[in-house]
Amino acid sequence: MKTKFRIIFALLVALLVGVTVGPAIGCTPLIPAAVSFLGAFIPSIPAGALGAGVQVEIWEKDIEGQLFQDAPFLNCVYNGDQYVLMGKVVYIPQSGNPSGVVKNRANLPASVTKRTDSTVTYALDEFTTDPRLIPNADTVELSYDKRDSVTGEDKKALSDVVAEEALYVWADGLPAAAVVKTTGKKAVLASAELATGNRASATRSDLQTMRTLLVKQRKWSEGNMYALIPSSMLAQMFPADDVVTATYAQNLTEQERRQGVVYKAYGWNIMERGTVLRYDVDGVLRAQGALGAATDNEGAMFWEKNSLERALGEIKMFQDEGNPLYFGDIYSFLVRFGGRRRRADNKGVAVLVQGPEVIENAGQGGDGQA
Repeated sequence: MKTKFRIIFALLVALLVGVTVGPAIGCTPLIPAAVSFLGAFIPSIPAGALGAGVQVEIWEKDIEGQLFQDAPFLNCVYNGDQYVLMGKVVYIPQSGNPSGVVKNRANLPASVTKRTDSTVTYALDEFTTDPRLIPNADTVELSYDKRDSVTGEDKKALSDVVAEEALYVWADGLPAAAVVKTTGKKAVLASAELATGNRASATRSDLQTMRTLLVKQRKWSEGNMYALIPSSMLAQMFPADDVVTATYAQNLTEQERRQGVVYKAYGWNIMERGTVLRYDVDGVLRAQGALGAATDNEGAMFWEKNSLERALGEIKMFQDEGNPLYFGDIYSFLVRFGGRRRRADNKGVAVLVQGPEVIENAGQGGDGQA
């Protein structure tokens, strides 16, 4: 009874403040805002008692923020958002080849050519979460916000899948010359999911090899070179007990750390992720979520910033509050996302994959470091 009285009293005060003070300061009376403000000073009012619903726009913006927070490497490629049409398709006009240039032209009239332009078009993939039910009893009886907890887990899972799919799209179809194997003389345990046995360790010398590869492709651009390396391979390249490791870590600025860079070495801005790519024993890229095998190998991705592209399209939150069939609230999310390698010749992108154990050197303790 006291709670109801306090709610009625708060509404009356809000109405009085909105009607009398609002016009005086040139603001339209906003009773709900006043109620929300007063609610902070009346803790005994139950959550939701004043009719506050889910702010869909805020949740949708939060999904975008979590995606790039969980996968900061997505900010280190070309952003194609400006070319997204209707939130579903990427449409990019492409200029044709320039006209020919002739030194000391002798034959006249010169041949007239017409530039042929083209377009790059690809559909964004649609990622959706399974609808999640939050029973009415949970929203009333639990001491924490069940909705925020449950949907937070779903948003995290959604961002993980989107990021992993982007990595697969960027690596799928790379020519064999762009897939390099590790060369460490020290044998390490296989680290891919379900993998067994030993592999050749990843070393800092491999970073030099990847640099040389992209320099030869003429796709090296200082400050714009990135490497995304799985945690296990990164630990092999930069062991904690190596004095050189601390030196590479100290080369970072605070801004670079915030961007997700953990080391700078051989010109690479190095970022870390639990897993990046997986290849089978024949060097075939495994799709994200595919069942692994004992002979699988982990892979790391290397790229020049403008050689890869990502595009974020439509983001939606679906809600059905107070569903009479399920006696609770139902929520789900949708994200449209896509990407591509920007060059037809695939230059500017390469992968480092675990190589087979070097038998003759296994067990001798060589670290293979540069």
